[in-house]
Amino acid sequence: MSVASGPRPRSAHWFGIIATAGFVVRLAYILQSRGSDPLFNSPQMDSLYHHRWALAVASGTEFISDAFFRAPLYPYFLGLIYRLAGADLLSVRIVQAVVGGLSCGLMYLLARRILAERQDAGLSVSPSAERNARITGFVMAAYPMAVYFDAELLIPVLLLFLLLFGLILLYRSCDQDRQWYLPGLVFGLAAITRPNVLAFLAGLVVWLFLRYRRRAWKRILVLLGAAAMVILPVTVRNYVVGRRFVPIAWQAGTNFYIGNNPESDGVTAILPGTRASWWGGFNDVKSQAEVALGRRLRGADIDRYWLSRGLEFWRERPLQGIRLLLRKLLVLTSGAEVSNNRDVYFFKRYTWLDRLVFRTTWLKFPFGLLLPLSLVGVVLTWRSRKRLLPVYVFVVSYGFSFVLFFVTARFRMGLIPPLVLLAVCGAAELWRSRGRRLALGLLVFVLGFGYANAPLIDVGRADPSQNHFMVAEAMYKTGKSGAALAELRKGLQQDSAYNLLTLEASVLMSLRRPDEAGQAARAAVRREPGMPDGFGTLGNVFAAIGKLDSAEICFQRAVALDPYSVQGWNNLGNTALSRGDLEQARSCYVLALEVDPVFVPAHFHLGLLDYYENRRAEAHARWQKILRLDPSFGKARQALDQLR
Repeated sequence: MSVASGPRPRSAHWFGIIATAGFVVRLAYILQSRGSDPLFNSPQMDSLYHHRWALAVASGTEFISDAFFRAPLYPYFLGLIYRLAGADLLSVRIVQAVVGGLSCGLMYLLARRILAERQDAGLSVSPSAERNARITGFVMAAYPMAVYFDAELLIPVLLLFLLLFGLILLYRSCDQDRQWYLPGLVFGLAAITRPNVLAFLAGLVVWLFLRYRRRAWKRILVLLGAAAMVILPVTVRNYVVGRRFVPIAWQAGTNFYIGNNPESDGVTAILPGTRASWWGGFNDVKSQAEVALGRRLRGADIDRYWLSRGLEFWRERPLQGIRLLLRKLLVLTSGAEVSNNRDVYFFKRYTWLDRLVFRTTWLKFPFGLLLPLSLVGVVLTWRSRKRLLPVYVFVVSYGFSFVLFFVTARFRMGLIPPLVLLAVCGAAELWRSRGRRLALGLLVFVLGFGYANAPLIDVGRADPSQNHFMVAEAMYKTGKSGAALAELRKGLQQDSAYNLLTLEASVLMSLRRPDEAGQAARAAVRREPGMPDGFGTLGNVFAAIGKLDSAEICFQRAVALDPYSVQGWNNLGNTALSRGDLEQARSCYVLALEVDPVFVPAHFHLGLLDYYENRRAEAHARWQKILRLDPSFGKARQALDQLR
């Protein structure tokens, strides 16, 4: 990676070209997804959680009256977009395509700075280094998993931008030995996007000591102090609201137990004995901890309980813990993409990514090619290891931070930019190498390729019945009940899972087939008698056919099984409202909002109660608030029109 003097390349010009290319590729994917992906307008799981949080932010409503469960920056970023452009999911994705395109340009600038050498007059970049930097940017622009995640309502799109920007500033501070607070500020923002970045900050401390020895303290204090200044407002907010010390979010202990328990496989993001649905699992995590300790708990207390359970697992079964740790390391470096929210290999069929993300018996593309090339890059650029050391520190520290918990494809996305850089350098060095150096590079590539693509462990394969469930749920939510039922039947042919049966009952009710809906709901209850969702669905069937006593019994059973069931409390309120017991109905709706302050149906029904009790101004204000929380909630708009 030697450099030669010469005219300074027009880096700003190429930044614009690469950023534009990245944006165009992402925009093309988004526009195709809009018409073909059934989940485009129906976010689910983590995407839905971020969407609802962002709606609350945009409306100025508190999302949860406790310390943050998740790092807050991405939902607030999303909320800002909603506030400015409305909660239109196409507009949001276009904004994210812009951010993703800028990340591709930053990838080019980072590669260009790393591949250059420091000189008195500044940075001088050789033609070969400039070429490699451009290739790195274009590879990032076309990397299929980056294109995919930049269109999801998930963290990677913002995280990659911040990580790349922070690394550029880190190298700039290193080259000029000044303004160490700048990378600290950006890495602080990255930490409140994904707290695992704190592991990298710890690794940077080690690197700074290795580089500056006794003179490292001042730089460390400035860098970490700047990061702490960004994180501190989040910590203070968490303490004020939750009365516990929570630096960023309280999910670490829960995630630690998910990835460190006797039943863990290192990839499944579900705590044993809890529901697979997002809110169902979240409520079960809380209620199980409270039952075990015999009292109501704040989020931080819940997290400490599950952390203690994970540490107990390591104390009692250290050998199993070590085997699990090694398995997660294999998953992290496997060519397969381990899905978390939705199966990448199933949903890619709806877009042109179907041709760019695949797995065969001999190749898992793209990571199965990226990893061996990046290993070649490490070996053949070893003479430049001092320059690349921050990149190595990031890959090791950030990657291992997930191995301690559990591993998925989207968690691995933070590693993609540095691996792309190393892979491009490796391919370039391999192309111009001769003799023993070429033989060494080819040997590393073959070994790495075999490792990344070998069936060492069975990962990356989701339950096909659950893929049909997700498609059916999206269709049902968007009013396509007939298509949803057909999709459900495909899933039920593979597995009569409890969540498929409960959704089938709801879909059949929307199609006005109550007898069949009742059969499906009863089948769900028989399948999983300890799960509240089946009772809630069966109660809805009874309520629809006028059997309010039976409906109330089912709803009471649902909230007994899950005291945090916001839908259960709302259903009990609806039953009381149908009977004319307005006081009882109001009590149930208030309990629902204590669990979830932005649950729109409960707000709507409270507005109805205000209207029935001749408090028209209060009803008007509540229904207007609903449209700020969820502009697509048509019942509130209709009620406001009638109120006029």
